[in-house]
Parts: sequence; C-alpha cells; structure tokens
Amino acid sequence: MEQYLWVLKDKERDLIRELEPDRLGELDEDGLLALHKRVRRARNKHTTNYRRGAAERVSQAGGRGAAAAGSDKARAHAYVFEEALSIISAELARVAHEEAEALKDERLARAVRQMVRPGNRWRA
Repeated sequence: MEQYLWVLKDKERDLIRELEPDRLGELDEDGLLALHKRVRRARNKHTTNYRRGAAERVSQAGGRGAAAAGSDKARAHAYVFEEALSIISAELARVAHEEAEALKDERLARAVRQMVRPGNRWRA
C-alpha cells in the first residue's frame, strides 16, 4: 500500500494515517466503526470514479486493454482504500470478538453467582 500513497491528497493521507497501529489501538469498537465507515465511503468513491473513467476510455481506446493504461492513478486510489478497509475490518473483528468474550464471561459469572445464592434451590 505504501507504494501508492503518492496519489493521495492531504486529507486522504490523514485518513490513512489513522491506520497506524498506535492510533488503531486507541480506538474502541465505536471508534473503529466510525473509521470503517469513513474509509468505506472513500473506497466506494474512488472505485466508482475508477470504473466510470475506465468505461469512458474503453470506447475511445477501442478496447479494455488499451484503455487500462490511462487509469493507473485512479486504480491506485481505489487500491489504497481497499487495503485500508481490509486492515480496519480485521481490527474491528478482533476488537468485537474480544468485547463479545468479555461480555460472555461477565454473564456467565453473574449466572454462577445467582445459582449459588443461599436459599436458591439450584446450586452448583
């Protein structure tokens, strides 16, 4: 992904900088969801622009192979955000799994405490 960062504008580069491990580690699940949404929007925008531009060039160039060379920069934009989205998705999945496990452990502990209360006929 680093080889294509030259095509990004400053605001887009700032968005990609949020994927640094230190910054990702500070985000909770809600923060990761917000970042995922922003990167997904950017990816969709650049993928749409790439496809539209490539489709226009096909008729002018006479074929998809001949038109492909003119869309390198747009393709690089789409690639960077696709890779960014995969990084965020993996981190989001990891954090969501950790939070689900913590919630499960908390609920199991609460259930065990209720089972062993004095006067409760369901004892462990």
